[in-house]
Amino acid sequence: MTQVGIIGASGFVGTELVRILAFHPHAKLAYATSRTHAGKPLSAVAPDLAGIVDLELHAEPGDAAVVFLAVPHGTTHHILEQYPHLRRSVIIDLSSDHRADPDFVYGLPELNRDRIGRARRIANPGCFATALLLPLLPLATNQLLPSTIHASGITGSTGAGAELSPTLHFSWRHANVQAYSILRHRHAREVLTALNTDAQLHFVPYRGPFTRGIIVTVVVALPLDQESLTALYRQYYQSHPLVQLSDDSPDLKRIVGTSRALLHCSTDGKTAAIVCVLDNMLKGAAAQAVQNMNLALGIDECAGLPMRAIGW
Repeated sequence: MTQVGIIGASGFVGTELVRILAFHPHAKLAYATSRTHAGKPLSAVAPDLAGIVDLELHAEPGDAAVVFLAVPHGTTHHILEQYPHLRRSVIIDLSSDHRADPDFVYGLPELNRDRIGRARRIANPGCFATALLLPLLPLATNQLLPSTIHASGITGSTGAGAELSPTLHFSWRHANVQAYSILRHRHAREVLTALNTDAQLHFVPYRGPFTRGIIVTVVVALPLDQESLTALYRQYYQSHPLVQLSDDSPDLKRIVGTSRALLHCSTDGKTAAIVCVLDNMLKGAAAQAVQNMNLALGIDECAGLPMRAIGW
Protein backbone atom coordinates (compact mmCIF):
# COMPACT_ATOMS: atom_id res chain seq x y z
CA MET A 1 0.00 0.00 0.00
CA THR A 2 1.28 3.44 -0.91
CA GLN A 3 1.52 5.79 2.06
CA VAL A 4 -0.25 9.09 1.33
CA GLY A 5 -0.33 12.42 3.17
CA ILE A 6 -2.75 15.32 2.88
CA ILE A 7 -1.67 18.83 3.83
CA GLY A 8 -4.80 20.90 4.37
CA ALA A 9 -7.21 18.07 5.13
CA SER A 10 -9.91 20.13 6.85
CA GLY A 11 -11.08 22.14 3.83
CA PHE A 12 -13.70 21.05 1.31
CA VAL A 13 -11.17 19.53 -1.10
CA GLY A 14 -9.05 18.04 1.69
CA THR A 15 -11.96 16.18 3.27
CA GLU A 16 -13.04 15.03 -0.20
CA LEU A 17 -9.57 13.54 -0.66
CA VAL A 18 -9.94 11.73 2.66
CA ARG A 19 -13.30 10.28 1.58
CA ILE A 20 -11.79 8.90 -1.62
CA LEU A 21 -8.58 7.56 -0.08
CA ALA A 22 -10.48 5.83 2.73
CA PHE A 23 -11.62 3.26 0.17
CA HIS A 24 -8.66 3.26 -2.21
CA PRO A 25 -7.40 -0.30 -2.86
CA HIS A 26 -3.74 0.70 -3.23
CA ALA A 27 -3.27 3.72 -0.94
CA LYS A 28 -3.30 4.25 2.82
CA LEU A 29 -3.65 7.62 4.53
CA ALA A 30 -0.47 8.08 6.60
CA TYR A 31 -1.24 11.56 7.96
CA ALA A 32 -3.48 14.57 7.51
CA THR A 33 -2.68 18.12 8.58
CA SER A 34 -4.73 21.20 9.39
CA ARG A 35 -3.60 24.65 10.52
CA THR A 36 -6.81 25.34 12.42
CA HIS A 37 -7.90 21.90 13.66
CA ALA A 38 -4.63 20.23 14.74
CA GLY A 39 -5.21 17.82 17.62
CA LYS A 40 -8.79 17.07 16.64
CA PRO A 41 -9.99 13.88 14.96
CA LEU A 42 -10.95 14.16 11.31
CA SER A 43 -14.53 13.35 12.29
CA ALA A 44 -14.69 16.66 14.21
CA VAL A 45 -14.36 18.43 10.85
CA ALA A 46 -16.26 15.92 8.71
CA PRO A 47 -18.72 14.00 10.94
CA ASP A 48 -19.58 11.59 8.13
CA LEU A 49 -16.06 10.13 8.51
CA ALA A 50 -16.63 8.98 12.12
CA GLY A 51 -15.86 5.27 12.30
CA ILE A 52 -14.42 5.33 8.78
CA VAL A 53 -11.27 7.46 9.17
CA ASP A 54 -10.27 8.06 12.78
CA LEU A 55 -6.93 9.78 12.21
CA GLU A 56 -6.02 12.78 14.31
CA LEU A 57 -5.22 15.96 12.41
CA HIS A 58 -1.63 17.16 12.89
CA ALA A 59 0.04 20.53 12.56
CA GLU A 60 3.14 19.19 10.78
CA PRO A 61 3.44 16.80 7.81
CA GLY A 62 5.03 13.40 8.27
CA ASP A 63 6.55 11.05 5.69
CA ALA A 64 4.61 9.65 2.76
CA ALA A 65 5.30 8.51 -0.79
CA VAL A 66 2.60 10.83 -2.18
CA VAL A 67 1.56 14.19 -0.73
CA PHE A 68 -1.51 16.19 -1.71
CA LEU A 69 -1.36 19.95 -1.12
CA ALA A 70 -4.98 20.99 -0.52
CA VAL A 71 -4.14 24.43 0.80
CA PRO A 72 -5.09 28.02 -0.13
CA HIS A 73 -3.67 29.59 -3.27
CA GLY A 74 -0.36 31.32 -2.68
CA THR A 75 0.82 29.08 0.17
CA THR A 76 2.35 25.97 -1.41
CA HIS A 77 5.77 27.49 -2.20
CA HIS A 78 6.18 28.36 1.48
CA ILE A 79 5.12 24.85 2.56
CA LEU A 80 7.61 23.16 0.21
CA GLU A 81 10.39 25.41 1.53
CA GLN A 82 9.41 24.94 5.17
CA TYR A 83 9.37 21.13 4.94
CA PRO A 84 12.27 20.04 2.70
CA HIS A 85 11.58 16.34 3.36
CA LEU A 86 8.55 16.69 1.06
CA ARG A 87 10.97 16.74 -1.87
CA ARG A 88 11.23 12.97 -1.52
CA SER A 89 7.53 12.57 -2.25
CA VAL A 90 5.37 12.75 -5.33
CA ILE A 91 3.68 16.16 -4.91
CA ILE A 92 0.19 16.86 -6.23
CA ASP A 93 -0.68 20.53 -5.75
CA LEU A 94 -4.40 21.35 -5.86
CA SER A 95 -3.81 25.10 -5.55
CA SER A 96 -3.19 27.39 -8.52
CA ASP A 97 0.42 28.07 -7.54
CA HIS A 98 2.23 25.73 -9.96
CA ARG A 99 -0.15 25.40 -12.90
CA ALA A 100 2.17 27.46 -15.12
CA ASP A 101 5.39 26.21 -13.49
CA PRO A 102 7.58 24.25 -15.96
CA ASP A 103 8.85 22.11 -13.07
CA PHE A 104 5.31 20.77 -12.59
CA VAL A 105 3.27 18.76 -15.09
CA TYR A 106 -0.19 20.20 -15.68
CA GLY A 107 -2.40 17.45 -14.28
CA LEU A 108 -5.19 17.05 -16.81
CA PRO A 109 -5.01 13.35 -17.72
CA GLU A 110 -6.96 13.82 -20.95
CA LEU A 111 -4.19 16.18 -22.09
CA ASN A 112 -1.00 14.94 -20.39
CA ARG A 113 -1.58 11.31 -19.39
CA ASP A 114 1.87 10.06 -20.44
CA ARG A 115 3.73 12.96 -18.82
CA ILE A 116 1.75 12.54 -15.58
CA GLY A 117 2.78 8.88 -15.52
CA ARG A 118 6.44 9.96 -15.33
CA ALA A 119 5.97 12.98 -13.09
CA ARG A 120 6.90 13.66 -9.48
CA ARG A 121 5.46 17.18 -9.44
CA ILE A 122 1.88 17.57 -10.64
CA ALA A 123 -0.27 20.71 -10.68
CA ASN A 124 -3.94 19.82 -10.50
CA PRO A 125 -6.13 21.96 -12.82
CA GLY A 126 -8.81 24.33 -11.61
CA CYS A 127 -12.42 23.14 -11.66
CA PHE A 128 -13.67 25.62 -14.27
CA ALA A 129 -10.46 25.09 -16.26
CA THR A 130 -11.18 21.36 -16.41
CA ALA A 131 -14.78 21.98 -17.50
CA LEU A 132 -13.57 24.34 -20.25
CA LEU A 133 -10.63 22.26 -21.45
CA LEU A 134 -12.54 19.01 -21.92
CA PRO A 135 -14.82 20.57 -24.61
CA LEU A 136 -11.84 22.26 -26.29
CA LEU A 137 -9.21 19.51 -26.38
CA PRO A 138 -10.61 17.57 -29.38
CA LEU A 139 -10.85 20.80 -31.37
CA ALA A 140 -7.31 21.87 -30.49
CA THR A 141 -5.88 18.43 -31.28
CA ASN A 142 -7.55 18.42 -34.71
CA GLN A 143 -6.53 22.02 -35.54
CA LEU A 144 -10.17 23.12 -35.38
CA LEU A 145 -9.84 25.61 -32.55
CA PRO A 146 -11.11 28.99 -33.77
CA SER A 147 -9.46 32.29 -32.91
CA THR A 148 -12.46 33.34 -30.77
CA ILE A 149 -14.18 31.16 -28.18
CA HIS A 150 -17.24 32.06 -26.15
CA ALA A 151 -18.13 30.20 -22.97
CA SER A 152 -20.31 30.47 -19.90
CA GLY A 153 -20.59 28.28 -16.85
CA ILE A 154 -22.32 27.97 -13.50
CA THR A 155 -20.80 26.47 -10.37
CA GLY A 156 -21.97 25.37 -6.95
CA SER A 157 -21.04 27.08 -3.71
CA THR A 158 -18.32 24.57 -2.76
CA GLY A 159 -16.20 26.02 -5.56
CA ALA A 160 -15.58 29.07 -3.37
CA GLY A 161 -14.02 27.03 -0.55
CA ALA A 162 -14.92 26.57 3.10
CA GLU A 163 -14.25 30.11 4.36
CA LEU A 164 -17.43 32.14 4.63
CA SER A 165 -18.05 35.19 2.44
CA PRO A 166 -21.18 37.30 1.79
CA THR A 167 -22.10 35.36 -1.36
CA LEU A 168 -21.91 32.02 0.49
CA HIS A 169 -24.59 32.76 3.08
CA PHE A 170 -27.64 30.55 2.56
CA SER A 171 -29.96 33.56 2.53
CA TRP A 172 -27.97 35.09 -0.37
CA ARG A 173 -27.20 31.94 -2.34
CA HIS A 174 -30.59 30.25 -2.17
CA ALA A 175 -32.77 30.83 -5.28
CA ASN A 176 -30.17 33.27 -6.61
CA VAL A 177 -27.73 33.44 -9.52
CA GLN A 178 -24.99 36.00 -10.24
CA ALA A 179 -22.35 36.46 -12.92
CA TYR A 180 -18.91 37.22 -11.46
CA SER A 181 -15.33 37.79 -12.65
CA ILE A 182 -16.94 38.59 -16.01
CA LEU A 183 -14.41 38.05 -18.83
CA ARG A 184 -11.63 38.06 -16.20
CA HIS A 185 -11.84 34.68 -14.49
CA ARG A 186 -8.34 33.36 -13.74
CA HIS A 187 -9.17 29.92 -15.17
CA ALA A 188 -9.57 31.42 -18.65
CA ARG A 189 -5.85 32.24 -18.77
CA GLU A 190 -5.08 28.79 -17.38
CA VAL A 191 -7.02 27.19 -20.24
CA LEU A 192 -5.20 29.15 -22.94
CA THR A 193 -1.83 28.35 -21.36
CA ALA A 194 -2.66 24.63 -21.22
CA LEU A 195 -3.71 24.67 -24.89
CA ASN A 196 -0.68 26.77 -25.88
CA THR A 197 -2.89 28.98 -28.02
CA ASP A 198 -3.24 32.70 -28.64
CA ALA A 199 -7.00 32.37 -29.22
CA GLN A 200 -9.34 34.66 -27.31
CA LEU A 201 -11.56 33.03 -24.70
CA HIS A 202 -14.52 35.14 -23.60
CA PHE A 203 -15.74 33.42 -20.44
CA VAL A 204 -18.59 34.43 -18.13
CA PRO A 205 -18.93 32.33 -14.93
CA TYR A 206 -21.95 32.30 -12.61
CA ARG A 207 -22.55 31.48 -8.95
CA GLY A 208 -25.38 28.97 -8.69
CA PRO A 209 -27.92 28.20 -5.93
CA PHE A 210 -26.64 24.64 -5.34
CA THR A 211 -23.74 23.02 -3.52
CA ARG A 212 -21.86 20.87 -6.03
CA GLY A 213 -21.38 20.67 -9.75
CA ILE A 214 -20.38 22.71 -12.78
CA ILE A 215 -22.10 23.05 -16.13
CA VAL A 216 -20.17 24.84 -18.89
CA THR A 217 -21.22 25.64 -22.45
CA VAL A 218 -18.57 26.44 -25.05
CA VAL A 219 -19.76 28.09 -28.30
CA VAL A 220 -17.50 28.24 -31.37
CA ALA A 221 -17.75 28.79 -35.10
CA LEU A 222 -17.23 25.37 -36.67
CA PRO A 223 -18.06 23.98 -40.14
CA LEU A 224 -19.07 20.48 -38.94
CA ASP A 225 -22.49 18.86 -38.68
CA GLN A 226 -23.56 17.31 -35.38
CA GLU A 227 -22.84 13.74 -36.44
CA SER A 228 -19.30 14.56 -37.53
CA LEU A 229 -18.62 16.64 -34.44
CA THR A 230 -19.89 13.95 -32.06
CA ALA A 231 -17.81 11.32 -33.87
CA LEU A 232 -14.71 13.49 -33.46
CA TYR A 233 -15.34 13.76 -29.71
CA ARG A 234 -16.05 10.05 -29.30
CA GLN A 235 -12.80 9.21 -31.06
CA TYR A 236 -10.77 11.57 -28.88
CA TYR A 237 -12.23 10.35 -25.60
CA GLN A 238 -12.50 6.63 -26.35
CA SER A 239 -9.28 6.00 -24.43
CA HIS A 240 -10.16 8.31 -21.51
CA PRO A 241 -12.46 6.42 -19.14
CA LEU A 242 -13.61 9.38 -17.03
CA VAL A 243 -15.00 11.43 -19.92
CA GLN A 244 -18.08 10.21 -21.74
CA LEU A 245 -20.31 11.55 -24.52
CA SER A 246 -24.01 12.00 -23.83
CA ASP A 247 -26.62 11.75 -26.61
CA ASP A 248 -28.75 14.38 -24.88
CA SER A 249 -27.98 17.50 -22.89
CA PRO A 250 -26.78 16.22 -19.49
CA ASP A 251 -27.92 17.54 -16.12
CA LEU A 252 -25.83 17.88 -12.98
CA LYS A 253 -27.47 15.03 -11.09
CA ARG A 254 -25.90 12.56 -13.50
CA ILE A 255 -22.40 13.45 -12.34
CA VAL A 256 -22.61 14.88 -8.80
CA GLY A 257 -20.90 12.36 -6.54
CA THR A 258 -18.98 10.80 -9.45
CA SER A 259 -15.50 11.23 -10.91
CA ARG A 260 -16.83 11.46 -14.48
CA ALA A 261 -17.40 14.33 -16.86
CA LEU A 262 -20.14 14.22 -19.49
CA LEU A 263 -20.02 16.08 -22.80
CA HIS A 264 -22.75 16.81 -25.34
CA CYS A 265 -22.32 18.35 -28.79
CA SER A 266 -24.90 20.41 -30.69
CA THR A 267 -24.66 22.29 -33.99
CA ASP A 268 -26.70 24.80 -35.92
CA GLY A 269 -25.29 25.75 -39.28
CA LYS A 270 -21.70 26.83 -38.74
CA THR A 271 -22.00 27.19 -34.96
CA ALA A 272 -21.27 24.46 -32.43
CA ALA A 273 -22.06 24.30 -28.71
CA ILE A 274 -20.35 21.76 -26.46
CA VAL A 275 -21.79 21.24 -22.98
CA CYS A 276 -19.67 19.80 -20.15
CA VAL A 277 -20.94 18.77 -16.71
CA LEU A 278 -18.78 17.56 -13.82
CA ASP A 279 -18.60 17.57 -10.04
CA ASN A 280 -16.34 20.47 -9.09
CA MET A 281 -15.20 18.66 -5.93
CA LEU A 282 -14.35 15.41 -7.75
CA LYS A 283 -13.38 15.53 -11.44
CA GLY A 284 -12.82 19.24 -10.84
CA ALA A 285 -10.54 18.71 -7.83
CA ALA A 286 -10.05 15.71 -5.50
CA ALA A 287 -10.90 12.82 -7.83
CA GLN A 288 -8.73 14.30 -10.56
CA ALA A 289 -5.88 14.57 -8.05
CA VAL A 290 -6.29 10.89 -7.14
CA GLN A 291 -6.51 10.02 -10.84
CA ASN A 292 -3.17 11.81 -11.25
CA MET A 293 -1.73 9.87 -8.30
CA ASN A 294 -2.87 6.61 -9.87
CA LEU A 295 -1.17 7.47 -13.15
CA ALA A 296 2.03 8.53 -11.38
CA LEU A 297 2.06 5.22 -9.49
CA GLY A 298 1.42 3.20 -12.66
CA ILE A 299 -1.89 1.71 -11.50
CA ASP A 300 -5.40 1.81 -12.97
CA GLU A 301 -6.24 5.51 -13.28
CA CYS A 302 -9.79 4.86 -12.05
CA ALA A 303 -8.70 2.95 -8.92
CA GLY A 304 -10.63 4.03 -5.83
CA LEU A 305 -12.66 6.67 -7.66
CA PRO A 306 -16.42 7.00 -7.06
CA MET A 307 -18.47 6.44 -10.21
CA ARG A 308 -22.09 6.25 -9.07
CA ALA A 309 -24.27 9.34 -8.88
CA ILE A 310 -27.00 9.65 -6.26
CA GLY A 311 -29.48 10.22 -9.10
CA TRP A 312 -32.41 11.78 -7.27
